[in-house]
Amino acid sequence: MLFATRDGTPISRNTFRTCVWRPAVRASGIDFDVRVHGLRHAHASWLLAGGSDLKSVMDRMGHAQITTTQKYLDALPDADQRKLDALRRIPGHTQVKAHADQHR
Repeated sequence: MLFATRDGTPISRNTFRTCVWRPAVRASGIDFDVRVHGLRHAHASWLLAGGSDLKSVMDRMGHAQITTTQKYLDALPDADQRKLDALRRIPGHTQVKAHADQHR
């Protein structure tokens, strides 16, 4: 359990939303609707954008299937460029490309 009362019992979703989440969002100065799930989605997307691998993010998010985690890749507009940049960092990558071109 992530959030509990002082007695150690779980806080209901509604109580958390009205007594904790909404006041915290208002206090932050954010002027648009922010939901906990949106924060979770942002966290996974930022991990992937920062270079974390899918399996690590999958484990962190508690996903049972890697395909669930792959959906977060859609939020990364530069994902294709980052893949190409990663390939370019591999020593001898031009040789790999030349080999692949020969077998087309």
